Amino acid sequence: MSSKTTKILTRRTVFLFLGLSLANVASYLFYFIMARMLAVEDYSLLYSLIALTYLFTIPHETIRTVIARYTMRFWTRKKKGKIKSLFFKSVKYLGLCSIIAFGVFLGLSPFLMKLLHAPFSSIIIIGFSLLFIFLLPVIWGILQGTNRFGHLGINNSVETGAKLIIAIPLVLFGLGVNGALLAIPLSLAIAFFAGFLPIKNIIKIKNEEEKHNKEYEEKLKIKGMFRYSFATFIIFIFFVAIYSVDIILARYFLTPLSSGLYSGASVIGKALLFCSLAITRIMFSAIVEHHTKNKTNKKEMKKIKTERTKRETKEAKKIFKGTVYAVMGFVAGFLLISILIPEPFINVLLGSKYLEMAYLLKYMVLAMAFLSFSSLIVFYNLSIDWHKKLTARILGAALFLLIALLIIFHSTLKQFIFIVLLVNILLFLALFTTLKH
Repeated sequence: MSSKTTKILTRRTVFLFLGLSLANVASYLFYFIMARMLAVEDYSLLYSLIALTYLFTIPHETIRTVIARYTMRFWTRKKKGKIKSLFFKSVKYLGLCSIIAFGVFLGLSPFLMKLLHAPFSSIIIIGFSLLFIFLLPVIWGILQGTNRFGHLGINNSVETGAKLIIAIPLVLFGLGVNGALLAIPLSLAIAFFAGFLPIKNIIKIKNEEEKHNKEYEEKLKIKGMFRYSFATFIIFIFFVAIYSVDIILARYFLTPLSSGLYSGASVIGKALLFCSLAITRIMFSAIVEHHTKNKTNKKEMKKIKTERTKRETKEAKKIFKGTVYAVMGFVAGFLLISILIPEPFINVLLGSKYLEMAYLLKYMVLAMAFLSFSSLIVFYNLSIDWHKKLTARILGAALFLLIALLIIFHSTLKQFIFIVLLVNILLFLALFTTLKH
């Protein structure tokens, strides 16, 4: 990797890592404090409903990734007017989609109440998240695409910090699970409106620059962006479902106590996954930016496989390898803790009532480690626009296998975790084959 690329990647990693460190601390304080404030059975309900919001993030992840990719292309080509146009059009259409999605969610509420053994009030409160969960990724995608990783980290911190600050008094005032749930849509709304500040210089650009090259913009929106968005959407349907559906099925099949213990193990394992995803997003932006700056025209690409193209692929692989090493560091740290001191670790984070699952923590962390490496491959393939169909098929097959096995084998907590581990190992091995190009 060139020294210039290394410096850029390192600087962005530091900015985003600092911001997301604050966000992750606040986020996991929310999970850990709620685990202490609520009974294990109530925490199971809370976390299963939060897992439901992970499914909401399927379009969330798609929107963020697509917005970031096209924003980076416009930003690199100094087309700020197109970024403004992309922002306002996205907010307009996604705002309408949010309202429609909320209506559909209300219609599904009887089914969700039965599936999750949840009261109607809890289902409706979490449903309000839909009103902003599709809009916030537009802000995050713009920030990521314009390399404003410091502001991206700050906005993440605003969202998670607000959730924590709002949830604690609401739970103390006697609202229980509903108080914790109410903090989620409120924090999303606060982060969305706060996100306007760092991009105000873009959204205030005069219309003359917007109108420049309008024909190209429309062609790109219809042809390129739709194809990429649809493929990305399908991939994230499967990927997000893989790390969410086990929580929902645990709530349905296991006893409330076992489901609560599984939620505790899962929330610690997810910390590894989400830390890895933060670094993966930086890799994604770095590769997209590099390809955009060095892209040859279409006629030249069709005629020959140029040395320039080979160098781009080689550079992308170097960035990918550097990201792998960073994720390996997170994995090693989590595994060492979960193997050497699981009981003190759980006791500090969740409390003594979760110590029963301490011997299983290392297996959950290992499962999330394999899923973290799988996410690297998924984002790498998306960044270079490579093997999207094959990636989607592999993820879809893994999701089907996970659901089928959990439906058949769900008698114990240990059985649940081992199946998740097995499927995540198979998923990684299958995705690894897509890198051989």
